[in-house]
Amino acid sequence: MIDGSIASRLALGLAALLMGLFTHTVVVADSGQDVEKLLREIRQDHPLPALAFLRQTTSINADRASYQGRYQGIEVSVETHPNSTRVASILLAIEGADQIRAILPAVVRVLGPPQTSDRRQGIYGWSGPGYRTASVHKAPSGDSGGNGTTIVSIFYR
Repeated sequence: MIDGSIASRLALGLAALLMGLFTHTVVVADSGQDVEKLLREIRQDHPLPALAFLRQTTSINADRASYQGRYQGIEVSVETHPNSTRVASILLAIEGADQIRAILPAVVRVLGPPQTSDRRQGIYGWSGPGYRTASVHKAPSGDSGGNGTTIVSIFYR
């Protein structure tokens, strides 16, 4: 028979495990919603909306504006077309564990199904008339212990 202190420790451990799993599920679900929100707000060939989290930075390309910021744990980089406020490219980066399964449905809802995919490698690609190229993939961490970064990149014409 299990005494009361062991039973209560087991119950507390199980509760903590369940809370951890629930919290992870909520975070994953939110990253998909957040990616979809960003892709719908920052649209190709439309003026960059005024978003409080984006700050203008120095562009490496002449006659273009660059913006960077962080939204709900997602690093956001945007560049405009030359001499324009219209969005040319967007890069979303989520550091940590692989988020492809969580965000891919959101990207598909915005861009449609990928034209290329390598599920084993976790790489999905798009190309089409509305944008030159787009991809969802996982970039490994520079160190051996890191999780890496899940990336959504869209480079517009």
